Amino acid sequence: MKKAFFVIVVLSVAVLCIGWTVPKDLYVAPDPENPFAGTWKAMGGIKAMHIIQGMEGIWYVNSLGWKKSAVYTIEKKGDEYVTSNNWRISVNGNILTVENMTYERFIKK
Repeated sequence: MKKAFFVIVVLSVAVLCIGWTVPKDLYVAPDPENPFAGTWKAMGGIKAMHIIQGMEGIWYVNSLGWKKSAVYTIEKKGDEYVTSNNWRISVNGNILTVENMTYERFIKK
């Protein structure tokens, strides 16, 4: 019984770690000229991320692998930035806010 529990715990941790792995082709390095550019992973345990290159972004959700859920552009409207699908979006340092969800910048080590 203890061995089965241990195996389940180890496999669960492995699945969680693999679920947060960012494939190399989805990694976008930060750009000092554009605060939006980069790979952003959701905070709070939600498996979602934004990949933003220039002023174009893709929102991915992890459901047994990263699946593209939305594609958008970012444009300035008045004092704020809005995506082409009407999400308010902003950056403060290494934190991206899209509507009411926060994402932290993923930095490749």
